[in-house]
Amino acid sequence: MRLLPPELINCKSDAERKVFGFLKQISFSSADTALHSLNIGRHEYKRWSEADFVVVTRRGILLLEVKGGRVACKNGYWEFTNRFGETNTKQESPAAQASSAFFSLEKKYLNPSFARELGGVPMGFAVVFPDIPRLISPGASPLPEHPDQITAYDVDCRGHNTFRDFLERALDHWASTKKNVRELSPSVITKIVTALRPNFERVPPLNSQLRHAERDFCQFTEEQYERMDEISDNDRIIVAGGAGTGKTFVAAACARYEASAGRSVLFVTRSPFLASFLRSHDFPENVTVATLDDVAKLEAQRGPWDTLVVDEGQDLCDVNSIETLENALKGGWQKGRWRWFGDPNHQVSPSHPVDEDCHEYLLSLGFRCKLKQNVRNAGQVVQAISTFSGADAGHPRGEPSMGRVVIERADSPQELETAIVRTLRGWLSGEGAAARSDVVVLVDEQSSPEEVAQLIAGKGFRAEPLTERALAGDRDCVLVARIEDFKGLERPLVCIAGLDGNAASISSRAYKAISRANHELVLIAPTQAAEALAEKAAAIAARGVVT
Repeated sequence: MRLLPPELINCKSDAERKVFGFLKQISFSSADTALHSLNIGRHEYKRWSEADFVVVTRRGILLLEVKGGRVACKNGYWEFTNRFGETNTKQESPAAQASSAFFSLEKKYLNPSFARELGGVPMGFAVVFPDIPRLISPGASPLPEHPDQITAYDVDCRGHNTFRDFLERALDHWASTKKNVRELSPSVITKIVTALRPNFERVPPLNSQLRHAERDFCQFTEEQYERMDEISDNDRIIVAGGAGTGKTFVAAACARYEASAGRSVLFVTRSPFLASFLRSHDFPENVTVATLDDVAKLEAQRGPWDTLVVDEGQDLCDVNSIETLENALKGGWQKGRWRWFGDPNHQVSPSHPVDEDCHEYLLSLGFRCKLKQNVRNAGQVVQAISTFSGADAGHPRGEPSMGRVVIERADSPQELETAIVRTLRGWLSGEGAAARSDVVVLVDEQSSPEEVAQLIAGKGFRAEPLTERALAGDRDCVLVARIEDFKGLERPLVCIAGLDGNAASISSRAYKAISRANHELVLIAPTQAAEALAEKAAAIAARGVVT
């Protein structure tokens, strides 16, 4: 069964962990999905409620209330004691909690959107006590609040097969309340899960420098959820995706999920700037973010890690890198647990040579999957990446017409300076101006970011060159960086200040640089380079590219 989220994060209940593990091994159909910790904001009489599990299957829908530890009922009050000896007292029985949560879910969320599809479908609630025998011995009490048909005890939780039998029993019970029993189709299951999921999992964005992380949250796409399912099901996996498909975002989520399962995690990349940016996000203590150059020293100090997460893997695909990471991972590449994220367009834009033998070696060991949807770049930016570089940057998430790409010509240092300043004034002046922290100016390898930052500051725009310090928090300034150094990072507004006329160089740099822009791009180039780009841009000129 598909579990959302695919791994438990900060779950303190051993009972819920046990049920989570059972559900992973149970399936009534390929579309079956269980939602863990579903928040129910609109409850019948509570300000807030939470369902431990909502199981959406071909056979029907079950809300599960899970109670671990010791259970007692004294003078009408229920007592629940955990493994630490802490006792929580409630007036409601577990069944009453489950029923009120289910009927709120049904009335406030399911029926308004799916009443027709749910007609005749068995739906209800059940309670799971994984750690105790039957509450009342047979014959001692009928226990109307907890009928055996919808209550599971330790005997039902010996393994996933016995737990499946319990789910069948509970669904049969709720089916007996229907006249014309129907099943749920895979498409309806998907629609219901999609409607309910935003209530329980929100993922902090990686680009917290663009917006304050505490104010802004980013959700996984359907494709990213599917990839996370595949990742959680495989010890060794290769995830391929072009620039903008969210590889770093998914890699960071993998690191968090692995850490939540109690594993030590090495999250490695080659770029010191990307590593510094990742460290500025609050990963669990058992996640180590490091560059390749740091790995050997760290491994000598603390020993190998349980899980390896490699970001921008195409930059670490050589014999020396492979051997260094082999030693840092328990079990090595062949038997260890690893997630490798790489760009299939490395031939277009090679930052570091890819050893094809090493690449084939990894491909022979890991399950393969792809990220195809571009979640970072606006449609016009995605089109520009494809047109100018010939690389596949995925399908844009939004409308193809969204965003803006502008090509400007500058044949002298003075013209280049004028074009940069004009671009910044357009973005940072007037009503509705963007924030300075939304902007990056990218320069070629021969240029000095420090000098360009000084030039910009001299024109009245606060600016600073890219440093690890600049990536450690929100900086109210325009950032200036070399194209290569900004790999793996992003900004809503990107100004590329200068490309030479070499066709191969244009393709490589265009891919690396243009893909850094979320929404709007200004590309300033000498006439020769601009003409080469204009020829390539002919196919998209009618879609909003200005030359």
